[in-house]
Amino acid sequence: MFLDDTVDVVDLIGKKRFTVYDTGLFNLQLILNQKEKVNQRFKEYSANLTFELNVYKQFFDDLDRKFLKEPGPVQEHLHQMILEREGQTFMEFFESKVLELQEQTKNFSKDENEAHGFFFRKQVWDFILHSAFMLRTNLKPRGYAGDYEMMKMIYENEIMGKSLFARLLHSYPLQIPAANAVRNRRRMIADQIREAVENHDNADFRAMSVACGPADEIGEAFSDMVELKKIHFTLLDQDMEALRVAMNTVNQLELEKGISIHVRYINDSVRSMLRIRDLPGVWGRFDFIYSMGLFDYLTPPVARAVLARLFEMLRPGGKLIVGNFHVSNPDKAFMEYWLDWVLYHRTEEEMLELASTLPGHSRIFFEKTGCQMFLETRAPNC
Repeated sequence: MFLDDTVDVVDLIGKKRFTVYDTGLFNLQLILNQKEKVNQRFKEYSANLTFELNVYKQFFDDLDRKFLKEPGPVQEHLHQMILEREGQTFMEFFESKVLELQEQTKNFSKDENEAHGFFFRKQVWDFILHSAFMLRTNLKPRGYAGDYEMMKMIYENEIMGKSLFARLLHSYPLQIPAANAVRNRRRMIADQIREAVENHDNADFRAMSVACGPADEIGEAFSDMVELKKIHFTLLDQDMEALRVAMNTVNQLELEKGISIHVRYINDSVRSMLRIRDLPGVWGRFDFIYSMGLFDYLTPPVARAVLARLFEMLRPGGKLIVGNFHVSNPDKAFMEYWLDWVLYHRTEEEMLELASTLPGHSRIFFEKTGCQMFLETRAPNC
């Protein structure tokens, strides 16, 4: 090899390092430039909020330190007293700031919401880190905010955290109307399953849950049932971890009742649903199909197509129920800004329009908070 042909490795490494460095600086500048899209009033709101949250955090952290040497049971009792008194004051303060956030952002466009939301989470990130719930919705380890672990946290509704401040921040999103709506819909769909089984005359009853998550409603639906032999369930989810949790739910129910439940697990996605030509031939036909949270993430064209494919799998007289958050959801701003949890909220008319080309009767109903609505449609009897 001639000397002139040799490669200066040090020079190459240096250039690569400077390329990475330059790219990092460019990205940093892009992030810093985001604040130019944020209006002054919102910047002042965010600054005041972070100051006040820091004051509350220091107050609760000081109380934590005072109780460190107390025995465990005494410490827990004192914590509970503080959460019920001073904690309630903090919750009222936090709620007032959420209402202020809602008022400031109510007329924002989609682009404005994205820019202000990005800026806001940069300001409150150190607080988000204290809440296991808020942190998971922001980091999205399964690729989306409303994963099976989120649903479990909402269903179980337990106070978690290593400090008083952390417990309070974790607790807030579990107490809002939107979280109550999620718990309500689980009970509602369990009642719907029981009712459908009781009113079913044929030898077997086949049900399907689409984007099933942890499938806790199955345990609730079957807890009082005696005759389960005729029931066949299909659980579909794109997340294999969610299906594993659903399997555990079913296995636990079988152990408790000493019975066997016919359950089929399908690890597949909406894309497959839209691609498979003979969907009833591949996945089956059902008397009852439901999806509680999937449609919150679907654009109108995709939602309409998915609804039509689900309808194809109904047996004659079968029922299809899909849930969606309503535009009146009072927690929309909190979910988008604090949790980075963005949903497609719909009106009753928009929901009914999704089913406008389907035969049979469709109706809309709500769970009791009014946050969550459901579209119910039935296949013709013949």
